[in-house]
Amino acid sequence: MATDAEVIGVRGVFLKLRTHAGLSARRLRDTEVDTRVLADLPVVQRVIRESGVPVEQAIVDAVAGVVAELSPTDRLIADVVLALGLLQDRLDDRPELANRLYRADLGVRRIALSEGWIALHELMGVPTAPPAPTVRGLRGSIEERTLGVLAERCVRAAGGVRPTSTEERANAVVVVGGAVMDLVSVVESLPELRTSVQATSFQMNPGGKGLNLAVAGVRMGLDVRFAAAVGDDEAANRLIEYMRTEDLSTDLIKRVPGEATPVAQVIVLPNGDAATIGWKNELRVALSTRDMRDQAMSQALAHADAVLVTLEAPVDVVKWTLDTARRLPREPLVLLQASPPMERPQQIYGQLAGVDYVVGSEWALRQLLPDRGGDRNMDVVARQLRTMGVTTVCVVDNFRARISSRELEVEIASPSVPLTDSPGAREAFSAALLHHLLRIGRGALTEETLKWATAAMATNLSIDIITDAMPKPNEVGRTMESDQSVG
Repeated sequence: MATDAEVIGVRGVFLKLRTHAGLSARRLRDTEVDTRVLADLPVVQRVIRESGVPVEQAIVDAVAGVVAELSPTDRLIADVVLALGLLQDRLDDRPELANRLYRADLGVRRIALSEGWIALHELMGVPTAPPAPTVRGLRGSIEERTLGVLAERCVRAAGGVRPTSTEERANAVVVVGGAVMDLVSVVESLPELRTSVQATSFQMNPGGKGLNLAVAGVRMGLDVRFAAAVGDDEAANRLIEYMRTEDLSTDLIKRVPGEATPVAQVIVLPNGDAATIGWKNELRVALSTRDMRDQAMSQALAHADAVLVTLEAPVDVVKWTLDTARRLPREPLVLLQASPPMERPQQIYGQLAGVDYVVGSEWALRQLLPDRGGDRNMDVVARQLRTMGVTTVCVVDNFRARISSRELEVEIASPSVPLTDSPGAREAFSAALLHHLLRIGRGALTEETLKWATAAMATNLSIDIITDAMPKPNEVGRTMESDQSVG
């Protein structure tokens, strides 16, 4: 149990370290301030064990992780006062602010914080900021109070205690999957062998199950970190630029020099049904378990409220991610997107016991069984997946969802829409499901949650621009209200 003395000691160190350049590994190596109280925190020791970084960098990483979970205003004050740089990548279009906000001079940082108060809150998604403090106010009680809150959280995190209020939770999500260029052709009918058809439209857009999930999560207001591998070509440049426009951090994206980025040929019928031919270039462009163990990835997973995994990554990466997620102290929700199919699905059976939700079409879920489901009906297939350890099976087809868990067996009808399916529908479902679960609390899987996730699939319908069709919460709400009024 944390003591007041521990909190006061940690706060005192923060107050001393805020001066000049703030909290950095270099400052910690050179400072005369006694930082042993920080180095001894179990949360710092855990970072050292998981990432193997020196103690000075572990302190910075651990503190930055805790700061990221503070309320927006406290997060902003702690970030700037300690010069952690958490907002640095969002300030590309505000160079006048970026140049001062993390300057190696606390006075300059305070002025920039006070003057940019409203704009900085808007960058953090807070439309109505509290009154801006003066520099004198910051220097006085405001910084001391905020660093006291941070100290308490650091000590509490050291004991492995998670925030209990949904208002305090960061809703941090890690997505591990694929980023590809989708070549989307809309055709009136699929060609038979030795014949051809003409497409009625063609789009080349960023895509992939993982990128679809990541963008859908961002649109739902989640703090998403996305891990994937791309090549070193124009397609990779387009993907990276698209991620940045969607406020997706690219620090977990692996670029492989001299290689071609994976692509997927998506053939879509006018009713939304689709067939896909994927080329993953897996032998040359892929995540590895070594990539997954690096410092940035370890930090992202350590602070995740949920981990989403597709089957696009190599099997050893899928297994490592599911195994690691199951052992994390924060006990994140784990969702497996059952696509694309694996040649030998038996390779991940040992990891299914750590999966809270598996989401997929009936066809995709059948591919998880050695005989591809045989002639068994889907209820039997779902029970078999649950027997192997999956907590909840979500069968998502034709804008409908059938849910199978120990507590709930229910089918949610499709909203009234003119299509029978849509590429990306299952990713929209997963992100909306996660949004609702994190917002209302783990363990609260209800029919209302499932109706919300099902409505997300029928919002922003598109048969060719897949990723851009992912909806925002207010748009899903309108779909639900409209469908109920029609009914």
